[in-house]
Amino acid sequence: MTIESVEASVIGFLSNMPGKKTPEKVREVLRTFLRMRADLDAEVSDETVEICARRIESKLAIDMADAASIQLPFVEWLPSRRATTTDFYYGRYRSFLQNRGFTPAVLGVLDKDTDKITGLFENPLRTGAWTRRGLVVGHVQSGKTANYTGVISKAADYGYRFIVLLTGIQENLRVQTQERIEDGFIGLNSEAKGIDASQARTGVGLLDISRRPMSLTSRSSDFNQNSANLPVALQAAAEPIILVMKKNARLLRNLIDWLRRNSQDQGGRIAGVPMLLIDDEADNASINTSGNPDLPNRINQQLRELLGLFERNVYVGYTATPFANIFIDPDSKDAMEQEDLFPRDFIVSLDAPTNYVGGSRMFLEDGDLRYCLREVSDHHTLLPEKHKITHSPGELPESLREAIRSFVIARAVRICRGHGSAHSSMLVNVSRFNDVQQKVAGLVIDYLGSLREACKGHAALMPYQALAEPHIRDLHRAWGAWLQGHAPEPWESLLPLLPQAIGPVDVRTINSRSADALDYRRYKESGLHVIAVGGLSLSRGFTLEGLTVSYFLRNSVMYDTLLQMGRWFGYRDGYEDICRLYMTGSAIGWYAHVWDAAEELRDEFRRMERAGRAPKDFGLRVRSHPDSLIVTARNKMRTGRKVTHSVALGGRLIETTALRDDAIDRNLESLERVVARLVREYGRPASDGGYLWSQVPAEVVTDFVRGFVNHDDACMKTQAEPVVRYIDSRRDYELGLWDVVMISPQETELASPHTVAGLPVRRQYRRSEYRRNAAGPGYFAVSGSAGRVASRGAEKAGLDAEEMAAARAMFEAETSSAGIKKRSISDKHYRNVRSRPLLMLHVLGLSTKDREVLPSANDPDLTVTAAAAWGISFPRTQGGAAADPIEVEYVVNTQWWRENYGDDMEEYEEEQQAVADVV
Repeated sequence: MTIESVEASVIGFLSNMPGKKTPEKVREVLRTFLRMRADLDAEVSDETVEICARRIESKLAIDMADAASIQLPFVEWLPSRRATTTDFYYGRYRSFLQNRGFTPAVLGVLDKDTDKITGLFENPLRTGAWTRRGLVVGHVQSGKTANYTGVISKAADYGYRFIVLLTGIQENLRVQTQERIEDGFIGLNSEAKGIDASQARTGVGLLDISRRPMSLTSRSSDFNQNSANLPVALQAAAEPIILVMKKNARLLRNLIDWLRRNSQDQGGRIAGVPMLLIDDEADNASINTSGNPDLPNRINQQLRELLGLFERNVYVGYTATPFANIFIDPDSKDAMEQEDLFPRDFIVSLDAPTNYVGGSRMFLEDGDLRYCLREVSDHHTLLPEKHKITHSPGELPESLREAIRSFVIARAVRICRGHGSAHSSMLVNVSRFNDVQQKVAGLVIDYLGSLREACKGHAALMPYQALAEPHIRDLHRAWGAWLQGHAPEPWESLLPLLPQAIGPVDVRTINSRSADALDYRRYKESGLHVIAVGGLSLSRGFTLEGLTVSYFLRNSVMYDTLLQMGRWFGYRDGYEDICRLYMTGSAIGWYAHVWDAAEELRDEFRRMERAGRAPKDFGLRVRSHPDSLIVTARNKMRTGRKVTHSVALGGRLIETTALRDDAIDRNLESLERVVARLVREYGRPASDGGYLWSQVPAEVVTDFVRGFVNHDDACMKTQAEPVVRYIDSRRDYELGLWDVVMISPQETELASPHTVAGLPVRRQYRRSEYRRNAAGPGYFAVSGSAGRVASRGAEKAGLDAEEMAAARAMFEAETSSAGIKKRSISDKHYRNVRSRPLLMLHVLGLSTKDREVLPSANDPDLTVTAAAAWGISFPRTQGGAAADPIEVEYVVNTQWWRENYGDDMEEYEEEQQAVADVV
């Protein structure tokens, strides 16, 4: 038994104990449980007991909001059957989770959420033919597997008899999912072949094995029609049949053929067997990407055919992002709704528990874990984001060596906290090419070996003596710059633990050509301690147990790609304060932007639930979100042609985040003209963080937007024509009169200010990347700390006291209901209460120091002392047909996107090709 299992037992005991769980009671129960394990009690120090007690207290305080749902009118059936249905499968699954330390609050929400989702299926006892289509939207690494295992268990209890769970396209993910389903639903370990079932029990099977489903897949084998044997016809099976399969065209074809042979209904549809198909990673490969809706692609066609075999069938997809391809990829709104797998019946949005480590805690400026971020800028020569398959790094960048040292230190901290035998992982994702991954792994092995020797030879010395060794000195420097002040363990406690920390660490290459595997289960007692070097195989769905340090260098702006690569999201109970994430400044900005956009859509989902809207309405809202332009560019870039995409701007922020290098002077002249006009017609306002003009006619804004030279490909959202068309269409409503602010932040020094139309302006300094492309003008990509031009709080300009109070009330209600730690009010709250639109004018100072794309090897750092930029904060649509968003058409130049982000497209196409092949 480990300290982690003792903690789980204590949590389970305290959860069922009536009365208040005081700090004294927590420590008393913990000590009692430790005394039952004399070997463990002797090893655990008082300091470790106190750390464990605090961790137990935090877990007991974990809360979770109920799922939200939007659906078509539907006759509820589950409540009336609840009293007469034996919850064998879900009951033992719930007990299993409780034994693992799930708190009553989280279990209670799981009960409600799985009731809600299962209840949106059809009643399996209903006769006749019926179908249901739905989608569940969660967060990356947030526990979707726990949710759909609960859904599968409840579906089995209520009468679903044939269940197919589709994982991603990688075998390692399928095996990991098979293990979890065996633990949570089946109860038998498929690796324990040829022995008595009582000895093969695992997970829920240790609680009760009197009933068990029949599994046609195992940890060692995906579905194989030659070895899949049923003792009876499909309709006569007494218990549910389950398959955990890769999303693979040949495997699906084999399953379809096998079903036709093993059904009593030869040649017809299978009757009397309610079928449930759960599609994990539903935005990947499932929808029809064929240009002809009558000729779907292979996966989509076979999913339709598989569902169509059953007279009664339910399809429910799970996805980690609201920007799901099923909403965005179809060529039109009509095509979206006609897609056979479109969630026409229901969509459910899952919330995450309060202990979830998501983007808001890591990437937003006031996130409590932002200190865990480490910006990388020394990799351009050794590990550039764009490189060929033949690239050979001669050595590791210093930042990667530092990341390895951080992992060793984190291991020592976890040993100090009594977690030495818990799994611990480090992720290195720097290339999509297997050969490059192998070379990087070799360099990591070499450096790790030299570190290991230094630790073995010097960790036992006095601290001042050990610091004479360069590697030990580097480890100490990493600890001081990162953990000192954030983690309680002093260096003197960690130094003697370094040999134990680094000794068992292994380096493994995880890709389709490597024999290495992350087989955590085989190291159940001692823990697997690994540095995993990989790409695609580590990018979708697979969980790296005990992930502490991540090193990420990838050139992507595609939302689903970015989120799926974010293996560092999830649960880090007991060690979230010692995690470390290394990535470029631009990647940090993109992750902050992506997370904000996704949360914005989740907020809209909750509003649509309250308004009683239908699933198609949310699909249209996702499809019309300005950031869907980027997803469209990726999905359509294989065509190499310009396509149009409709976007709704109400309630959105758009900014010029890409500034053309050939238009810097012209755009400063445009800024000069509009400010001179404002001063001439509306006066010279006082400067208080900027110059604010109110009640400005829309014509002033549209004239400025038309005159500003935008980079229409790199910054699609600020294309002049659609923006002006949208403003013109709403002049009689909420966009008639404007607030205009020229921002001049007080915290910036006024020395040598820039002057615009006689007004001194403090420049806002932004780091940028200079990007040059043969197909168009070069440009400065303005990154900032959150992929934005404006600083946080800029959108409050022009709000009156009543609107400011409303924004604060909205923020406090949202953070209180979500149980999250208080942060400063975000701009979306200001935007939600605006009655007038806001045009923000900026003067930026740009520098490409530490830039990621060098114009040429000999060029010095480029610096632009002044550049004009703008942003618009649109209020929500009001008046007229305000119930539905007003859309305008944008042009997406897919050729430009292919030339600039072709690597993304190539990796995407390789992923799709893998779907068609047996892995």
